[in-house]
Amino acid sequence: MFLQRLPLSILPFAVFLATAAFAFAQPDAKNGGDGSVYFERHVRPILVSRCYECHSEAEETQKGGLLLDRESAWLEGGDSGKAVVPGNLEASLLIAAVRRTDEDNAMPPKEPLSEKEVALLEQWILRGAPGPAEDMGETEFSRLGDQEYLFGKARDHWAFHPVDAPEPPATEDPRWKKSAIDRFVFNKLQQEKIEPSRRAPDATLIRRLSYDLTGLPPQPGYYDKSPDELITALLDSPQFGEHFARMWLDVARYADTAGTYRPDTKTPHYYPYAFTYRDYVIEAFNADKPYDQFIREQLAADLMGFPEDAPELAALGFIGVSPVRNKSGDFIDDAIDATTRGFLGMTVACSRCHDHKFEPIPTADYYSLYGVFGSLERPEPWKLDKFPRITGYTPTEAQASNYQKARAAIAQEIEEAGNKKRKGNNRSVAEAIEQTKLAELLLTHDGAPARAMTVQEAEKPITPFVFLRGEPSQKGDRVPRRFLKILDPEQPEFSKENSGRLDLANKIADPENPLTARVFVNRVWGVLMGSYLVGTPSDFGLQGSFPTHPELLDWLAADFVANDWSLKHLVRAIVESETYRQSSRPRPDLAEHDPENALLARANSKRLQIEELRDSLLAVSGQLDPRMRGRSGELWGPDHSKRRTIYGYINRFNLDPTLRAFDFPTPVQSQERRTESIVAPQALFAMNSPFVIEQSRALINRLAFSPGLDRRGRIDAIFQAVFHRKAAPPELERINKFIDLEKGRKVNPWPLLAQSLMMSNEFLYVD
Repeated sequence: MFLQRLPLSILPFAVFLATAAFAFAQPDAKNGGDGSVYFERHVRPILVSRCYECHSEAEETQKGGLLLDRESAWLEGGDSGKAVVPGNLEASLLIAAVRRTDEDNAMPPKEPLSEKEVALLEQWILRGAPGPAEDMGETEFSRLGDQEYLFGKARDHWAFHPVDAPEPPATEDPRWKKSAIDRFVFNKLQQEKIEPSRRAPDATLIRRLSYDLTGLPPQPGYYDKSPDELITALLDSPQFGEHFARMWLDVARYADTAGTYRPDTKTPHYYPYAFTYRDYVIEAFNADKPYDQFIREQLAADLMGFPEDAPELAALGFIGVSPVRNKSGDFIDDAIDATTRGFLGMTVACSRCHDHKFEPIPTADYYSLYGVFGSLERPEPWKLDKFPRITGYTPTEAQASNYQKARAAIAQEIEEAGNKKRKGNNRSVAEAIEQTKLAELLLTHDGAPARAMTVQEAEKPITPFVFLRGEPSQKGDRVPRRFLKILDPEQPEFSKENSGRLDLANKIADPENPLTARVFVNRVWGVLMGSYLVGTPSDFGLQGSFPTHPELLDWLAADFVANDWSLKHLVRAIVESETYRQSSRPRPDLAEHDPENALLARANSKRLQIEELRDSLLAVSGQLDPRMRGRSGELWGPDHSKRRTIYGYINRFNLDPTLRAFDFPTPVQSQERRTESIVAPQALFAMNSPFVIEQSRALINRLAFSPGLDRRGRIDAIFQAVFHRKAAPPELERINKFIDLEKGRKVNPWPLLAQSLMMSNEFLYVD
């Protein structure tokens, strides 16, 4: 549909959509969403350590008639009224109490909560005050955290059963019998008496394949190939790794800074070498590195015998790019969470303060992994000798020379600072220069050395204590470093010679592990199909969603492992299927019987993510810089990079507002999926962004209309560039009126037309 420039009258409606989208996009804690994860990681520890003594059944106390150990209780409130009103801080008496606005009702009565703890509770209520699960009766509630009971439930849970490759159902339908994927899907459709959709036209499939495999619009030559021919070319293209790396970088909570800033200098804590981890992921997917090897390298490349300058060492950035800057309990907790949710789909970090309330994960298992990641050292980013230089990055002579001059100037500043201390701060002036100017130089200068964002083994691995209620000062029993009991019942101890990271990686990457392959193939399925077989991609536990097609999920997982854990084999199997190639056209019968398209009777129309949108604008305008690897650049502004968005600078503490507006996930923890909202800033970006305006003008300049080219020829040229087709008669009628109107206002209509087409539904959605 042709989209005119958006009038100002759209703004109130856009604001309404923004509000509605926010309300409907909140994490659904009751269905295993991120809300329950937030509650378990950030809220329950506060309630356990600071509130349960007076407000829990376990302690047999209910002061003020208030219980805070279940969702129904905090929503009901106590004698004074509602303790928690989801989304409303001012109406929530709990917030008034912890803010201590009235000392007579301040809580806890003796020792106030820290500012951080109050902020976490406020954020929890703004998120809708998600609880851990549906409200429970007394008997069921009494079993929360009962590990014997939860292990018993886990014995019957699908995700903990071994992966067996089921025999695909038989069918005589000639279209649906060639692929195992199609036979599973078609069989379920037949059971529900639903017909699949017809195959999408080749032109639609070519555009779909181009975006799903590379994240870029199709090139003109693609339309000369059949979809099957195109698949091989796209899998072999370097853009394949750039596109699929974004999926994994969300899981790995990748960013170029820590999640904190320096109060004295107002600058973030830079991670100068984070980009080498991003490049490692891209190259691993392009090389089709076996996924089990990919796992081992990210957790333990330094223990695998690689040369000291091997590019594989950059894989350790999976641990090193943590949002937590210093080595601390929070850093270890983040590493555990990213590892277990990312690779295993298990919410292990919820066991930091107590046995998991809903999963077979005792606190002892959490602290077994705590010992693994607690046996590491984290060098400060500006300590050059602590990070190995890796091969594959060679700056030009001019870049290297310029860097050396800038480096020498900073070294001179450090020397002149001597032992001076900063005013009102125990940190030395020299150290401040290192942590700001030097770190920023290493982050941004193309002539600086490229190093692996590594972690290092501690001098001696630790045997951790269980911290009672998560408090390091309250030590319980020691536990050995070992794997999770639910996945490894015998739990042999990891190596005593090192942290045990390689042992952990081998346990995760074991073909007999029932979770690892299932979790990864589900993530890939979601990228390609626009919906997941398991709707909670990072939670396959007892609180996670049941698969829509469990036999298909297991077949994909078994086939993935049998084919050397090959991502490209998995992608090819999915996109060659008739299931993938169906039309996405809406169907009235499905709207009634399967509105969520869980049965896969049609394809899902997918909106471009912000990376795909920005890259597409650059590609269509002819401005896209294809260079790969290297340091991150600015995405917007007068000096913005013209490289793909995956090479953009990500400030974790102050995330770019345009990225935020288009649902880019804040990388403060492992992210399982992208949300999709409709908010006013998206419309404002389409109308007013200098970046969009620049690309529309660049497109017109690239087309370089000859003086003799008539209006119809110019319109068709723009349509070919943006849509690879000519304008249809109804579109021509509206466009001619638009051009006449703009010419009457003495405005050049052609860049405006290009801008409108670039922001139209046909450009923004992939059918």
